[in-house]
Amino acid sequence: MYGARNIIPRLPNFLAAHPLLRVELSVVDERQDLVAEGTDVAIRLGLLNDSGFGARSLGILPRLVVASPSYLAIRGTPKTPADLASHDCIFGPGQSGRTSWSFTRNGTETSVDVRGRITTDSGPGVFASVQAGLGIAITSPIVAGPEIAAGTLVPLLKSYKLSPIDVYAVFPGGRRPSTKVRALVDYLATDMKQTP
Repeated sequence: MYGARNIIPRLPNFLAAHPLLRVELSVVDERQDLVAEGTDVAIRLGLLNDSGFGARSLGILPRLVVASPSYLAIRGTPKTPADLASHDCIFGPGQSGRTSWSFTRNGTETSVDVRGRITTDSGPGVFASVQAGLGIAITSPIVAGPEIAAGTLVPLLKSYKLSPIDVYAVFPGGRRPSTKVRALVDYLATDMKQTP
């Protein structure tokens, strides 16, 4: 979802400035082996495990919890993080095996053990599940903004903050990316700072 909502819409201006460049996209949630796949650059969210690769920070992605109006009508609206313990939470990529969500408010961190019946390995799976009224999910304003504006998703616990996630461009071959990769990464870094 992040790639579809925040990276692909930035490509028209980049490609217009580089008319001879071709882009082959693979929009997936699992971490691929960049060398084995022959990938020039990957956009990754969260912690980086590929210490032998080069990386450049593109920004920070804020996160929030959301639910559908239909879910909230049946189960009620949580007022504090502790209330999430009695709700169905949806687990997505990077949350496998994690049973707690941590929030910060006024400098104080609160962790709550959460449970749920839905675990999926993809962002679109999380998004479809929360829209279907199957529970409460963690997402980002970039991904869920249109649905929040339309009222089909409701942001929850607005006075509590989840830790943001770092966004990186990762490239094989050490710290010096190819000219085409450098052009794309420079463009994304600049554009994302101007229009987060």
